[in-house]
Amino acid sequence: MYFIYHFLKLVTRISFWVYYPRTTVINRQNFRFRRPTILVSNHPNTLLDPLHAAVRVPMIVHFLANSSLFSGPFLKWFFSTFFCIPVERPTDVSGRQVNNEKAFRQSSAFLAGGGCLYIAPEGYSIKGRRVRPLKTGAARIALTAENQEGFELGLSIMPVGLTYEASNYFHSRLTIYAGEPIWIKDYEALYREDPFQAARQLTDDLEETLRSLVIHTRDEEENRLAARLETLLRNSWPVTEPVHFARIQQLIAQLHAWQEQSPEEYQQFTEEVEQYFSNLDSLRSEDRALARPPRPLWLHFAGLTFLYPLFLHGLAHNFLPAFIPVGLARRLKLDVEYNSTLKIMAGLITFPLFYFLQYKLIYWLYDWRTALIYLLTLLPAGLFSWAFFQHQKRIFRYFRFRRSPEREKLMALRRPIWEKTGNLLSKKPI
Repeated sequence: MYFIYHFLKLVTRISFWVYYPRTTVINRQNFRFRRPTILVSNHPNTLLDPLHAAVRVPMIVHFLANSSLFSGPFLKWFFSTFFCIPVERPTDVSGRQVNNEKAFRQSSAFLAGGGCLYIAPEGYSIKGRRVRPLKTGAARIALTAENQEGFELGLSIMPVGLTYEASNYFHSRLTIYAGEPIWIKDYEALYREDPFQAARQLTDDLEETLRSLVIHTRDEEENRLAARLETLLRNSWPVTEPVHFARIQQLIAQLHAWQEQSPEEYQQFTEEVEQYFSNLDSLRSEDRALARPPRPLWLHFAGLTFLYPLFLHGLAHNFLPAFIPVGLARRLKLDVEYNSTLKIMAGLITFPLFYFLQYKLIYWLYDWRTALIYLLTLLPAGLFSWAFFQHQKRIFRYFRFRRSPEREKLMALRRPIWEKTGNLLSKKPI
């Protein structure tokens, strides 16, 4: 089981390297621990969230998983075998009373043995850049486990913030922020006085910590505004990802203050941003095509000429294994939170299968050396083709509006928005 776990961990890391290559890990050193730990994170992207946290921990991580995943003999065997402990939610029990005593006993015994357990304290997964109110289950498990060992276990809760740029899109950005451990022993006095209040206080502290580790917005309207201002900042004022993360947190705090102090001006600004991006959408353009002019024209066409054959090679030999997972996700029409999970899991089947068949075909036509060289080019060529296509889209959108009067109108809408955004970050009057 040890070797199976680490093999699956390697497969997961490779999958994330391909699907989320623009991942930034802040405070990476905080993942390097070997002690009894409850690993927690926010939960916007279903099965991928626990894996993003667990693959960075040197210990074998067990998972507290909702009991609906254990339906059927195969799934029950699979999740029970591969390090999962079932926990019931009201939606899983068809109206009967929830009973998690067994799950709590298993969790406490596992932690007492020095294990690392992942829990999603929000209790369910919903897409969005915000932390929902936390359940007290993680705190109660932690306090119970420490109490059984006389508060000498050395147990901590390790909070991890996951901020997806667009969780269900290939090659979108992801920021993983490892927080400082919360030591359960610090709550010993409160627990001995009032166990319920200790669990509530620990949960509140954990919720506050998690919100400091993510881009936390209050609702979807605020998230949309912050995301659009984030786009402007990325295109006109690029910085490193950790600096950008702190900058957006500061921007959201300034937006909160502005909304409270001058709600009418804030609403007007929101409408200006909405109008600008609506006009971009209607003209099938994007902010990056306006804010960041491409390299000289001759260099663009030289690159297009010389690199186009490589693009065709990558496209032709990766189209089917890439298209099938995307088509499957569209056909099944699952909740958006499951899209990336489904595409990655389907890709783990389609890419090895098609690569093997293509390798065998070249081996049959030529020889093993040629087939091996061909096989080694497939994934890099596929990734290059995707990047090449995205770059060409931006180039063509730029040249489409380079001398258009519509571009000047868009720039006229953009300037005051950019100025006000800069004033918010510098804390100047709007």
